[in-house]
Amino acid sequence: MGQVSSLPVISWQFENLPHGDSRMTKELRMTNPVGRTTLSRWAMTLVVLCLRSSSAFASGETFSLVGHDLQVDVDSRWVGCGQGGYCPVRVRVVNRGPARRLTFRIAKSSYQIVAVRQTIDVPQNATVGLTLSMPMVNGSNNGEFRVADAGGDLENMRRSVSFPEINNWEMGRPGLVVVSSGTVDLQPFEDGATTFRHTNGGLSSGGGSPAYGGGSRNSNCVWLPKNSLPASWVDYSGLDLLAVPLDTLAQLPKETRAALAQWTRCGGTLLVTATGDSATANEALAKILVDDAASASAWIWSEPDLSDRHTPQIVHQDPGGGISASSPAPANVPGEWPRVAAPFRMANVGFGKLVAFTGEPFPGTTQDWFWLLKATGGVQRWDWGKRHGLSSRQGNSDFLMFLIPGIGGVPVVMFLVLITIFSIVIGPLNYFVLARRKQLHLLLLTIPALAFVTSLLLFGYTVLAHGFSVKARCRSLTFVDQAAKSAVTLNRLSLYAGQAPSAGMQFSRDTAVYPIWPESEEFESGQLDWTNTQMLTSGFLRSRTRTQFLTVGHRTERGRLEVTASGTDKLTVANGFEWGFAPLVVANDQGQLFVGKNVAAGDSIDLPRATEEELRDVASALQRHPLELPVGMTGGNPSGPFFGSPRRSMRSYAYWGGGAVSYHQHESQMEQAWLRLRTGAVTPGNMTPQSTREPRTFYGLATQAPHIELGVPKATEINSVHLVMGRW
Repeated sequence: MGQVSSLPVISWQFENLPHGDSRMTKELRMTNPVGRTTLSRWAMTLVVLCLRSSSAFASGETFSLVGHDLQVDVDSRWVGCGQGGYCPVRVRVVNRGPARRLTFRIAKSSYQIVAVRQTIDVPQNATVGLTLSMPMVNGSNNGEFRVADAGGDLENMRRSVSFPEINNWEMGRPGLVVVSSGTVDLQPFEDGATTFRHTNGGLSSGGGSPAYGGGSRNSNCVWLPKNSLPASWVDYSGLDLLAVPLDTLAQLPKETRAALAQWTRCGGTLLVTATGDSATANEALAKILVDDAASASAWIWSEPDLSDRHTPQIVHQDPGGGISASSPAPANVPGEWPRVAAPFRMANVGFGKLVAFTGEPFPGTTQDWFWLLKATGGVQRWDWGKRHGLSSRQGNSDFLMFLIPGIGGVPVVMFLVLITIFSIVIGPLNYFVLARRKQLHLLLLTIPALAFVTSLLLFGYTVLAHGFSVKARCRSLTFVDQAAKSAVTLNRLSLYAGQAPSAGMQFSRDTAVYPIWPESEEFESGQLDWTNTQMLTSGFLRSRTRTQFLTVGHRTERGRLEVTASGTDKLTVANGFEWGFAPLVVANDQGQLFVGKNVAAGDSIDLPRATEEELRDVASALQRHPLELPVGMTGGNPSGPFFGSPRRSMRSYAYWGGGAVSYHQHESQMEQAWLRLRTGAVTPGNMTPQSTREPRTFYGLATQAPHIELGVPKATEINSVHLVMGRW
C-alpha cells in the first residue's frame, strides 16, 4: 500500500476561562497518530475569537449522569446573577438500587466558589428532586457537580457546570426568564434594554462606544419549560424579570406559584401574559398568586403612559460588543403591540412589580420593550445592582459607611502609646541599666524578651477592647402586607466577631444573603449546606474581621395593626405586633396622618392628628444612625490591618481592565423607600420620591428587631435602626 499522509485529529476540551467566559475554550489540544502538540497561544486566541462570533447564549446546560443504579438529571440553565443572587441548579435523581443517602455537591474547579452541598435520603425505586442554590459572590462562574454516598464521591458521577458570568462593566442588562414550551424570540427584548441604556431612557440619541469592554457577551435572557422552575423564591433572587402565561402559571405546583409571589414581593418584576380582560385577570391572579381575594384587592393597578413609547433611536449590540443605531421602526410592523390602548397594566406588590399583559407580548418590537422597561421604573428597578445598592460579586465603595461604632479598626492611640513606651524601654533605658551594671551582653536576652512582652500587651489589649462576643449593627426596612399575612425585610447587617462561631452562620431557606465586600477585596472560599437549613459553615464570618451583608427575607406575619376611626381628628390603634413603635405614623382612609410617640406591643391607644412639628420630629427620628463615614475619615480604600488579613484583589478587575460600574447603598430600593417615608409616602414599589400620603398605611421605628435573622445565635446590637411600614 502507498503511504497515506496522516491528517491531524483535533479534540476540543472545554474548560474554564477566567471570570466570565463560562463556556469558552480554555485549552485546545491537537492530537495526531505521531504525537501530541499544544496549539500556540495566538492560534488558540484566534479559534476562541471565532467561537465568540457565534450567537450569544445563556449560561448552563442540561445533562445526565448514569451509574451505580442511579440516573441523575441536572439542569443548570439560568440567567441574571450578574451582580449577585442565587443560581439554582435543579437536580432529579432516580434510584433503581437499594435505599441510600446521597450527597450532591458543587465544588470548585479552577477558581474559588462557594462549595454547596445537600444530603437527602432516596428510597428504592424512587424519584426525588432538589435544587442546589449557588450564591454568586465573586467573579468565578464555573464549578464541578458531584454525587457522593457514604463511601465518598461516586466514580464517573461528576460533571463541570457553568453559572452566569459577572457583570461589573455594564449597567442595565436585565436578566429575563420566559416560561414557554417552545422557542421564544428574545432579541427585541434585549434590543429594548440596550436602547434604554444607550439613550438614557430615551433622553438622548443612541450610539457611541459600548460600556462593555469587548469580547463575547452571553445573552441575559432564556426561555425554559415550566418543569424547570424551582420552588423557592431565593432561587429567583438573581433575576430581574420573569414572564409566564396565565394558564401556565395556573398549572404550576402550588410551591412554585408561592415562590414567584414571594420573589415579586421581595423586589422582582413578574410579567403575567395572555391574561385576557381586566376583570377576569384580576380574579384569576388573586386566586393563583396569593389565593386571597382580599389581599389582591389592595393592589392598585395603573396603565403606562402611551407617550413613553417613543425613543429617538433603536440601538443594537451584537454578541461581540459592537454597537449599531437605527431609526425607530414605522407603525404597524409585524409582531408589535397594539398602539391604541395600553397592552399591559402594572401594580406594586410589596417591593416588586406585577405586570399583566392582555395578550402575548413576544416577540414584540424594540420600541415595545423599551416602553415596558421605562414604565416599570427604569434601571433603578430592573438592574440588580441598582435595586440592591451593591454588588455581592465585587467590592463596594461604601463599605466604610456602615461600620460598628467603637470597633473602627486598630486602636491607634493606645498602640502608639505602647510602642513609644516599648521604644524607650528597649532602647536607651535598657542600655543604660545594663551599662551601669556592666552586663551589656544581656542585651541579647532582654531585647527579644521585651519585644515578646510588648507583643503580648498589644494582643491582650485588642482582646480586652473587642472581646470574644459578636457585635452587630442593623439597618432594616420591613414591609408588612396585613391582608396577605406576609412580611418582607431588607436588612443591611454589619458583624464583628471576637471569635467566630464554630458552627458558622445559619439562616432560613427563605432569606437571601448577599455578602458586601470592601472595595479592594474579594470572596476567597466558603461552604454552604442546604441539608436542613441554610448553613454558611465557613468563609463568611471570620474572627476579628469587619463583615457585612444585605439580607432579604420573606416570612409569614400574623401580627397586625388594628385601626378604627374615633372621629375626624382621632384614630384608635391596637398594636398586635410583637414589637412596639416609637414613633408611629398612621394614614386613615382619606390619607390624613396621625402620630403616636410611643405605642408599645399590645397597647390600644388613641392617636391625634399629626402636626407639622410632629412630622418634623418623625423625619428627624428616621435620620437616626445614618449611613456615613466614621468621624475623621473622608474616604479611601481600606487597609489590611483595618479589616483583618488582607485578601487578593479581584481577579476580574485585572481581567476586564477594571470595574466600570459601581453601586451605592443610598441608590438602593431600600434607601429610596426610607427617603420617601420622610414625606409620608409608603409605596415601596414606586421608585420616585413623592409627597402623596397613601390611605390605610402606616410606618414607624420598631423598638426591637422585628424577627430579623442575624445568622449567629447571639449578638449585641449597636446603633441598630428598624423601620417598619405596611398597609392595614
